[in-house]
Amino acid sequence: MTQTAGSAGSDAALSRDRYGRRAPVRGKDRKLRIAFVVFLVLLVSGTVWIGLDQANRDVTASIPSYRVTSERSVEVQVEVRKDKGKEAVCVLRSRGGDGAEVGRKEVRVPAGVSNTTLTEVLQTTDRPNTAELDGCRIV
Repeated sequence: MTQTAGSAGSDAALSRDRYGRRAPVRGKDRKLRIAFVVFLVLLVSGTVWIGLDQANRDVTASIPSYRVTSERSVEVQVEVRKDKGKEAVCVLRSRGGDGAEVGRKEVRVPAGVSNTTLTEVLQTTDRPNTAELDGCRIV
């Protein structure tokens, strides 16, 4: 079967009759697309803002080691890094064998010290199994 120049146009017309014309973009669809793009921009910028806030903390801390010293206490070594002119508070906690919290203590890190290692004894209500850093903040 050979096609002529006239049959190509009729094929397009036949196709349009069979499948219909493409609907023009209406105002409602356009507004929905714009709202979706605005939502995505806000979502991405909010995620970046939260991520940068978490990455630029004023104080960071870690527990390099801990040692259970008795049935009711654990000795915790805490490394704290912060600005020299700011005071910080770190919260230590201990959990028992069942995972329940058995001890909690706030440790103050005075101003004038930027990087320090503290050794604290955490008293507990039951046998401690672990020591954790619950967080630090500038006060």
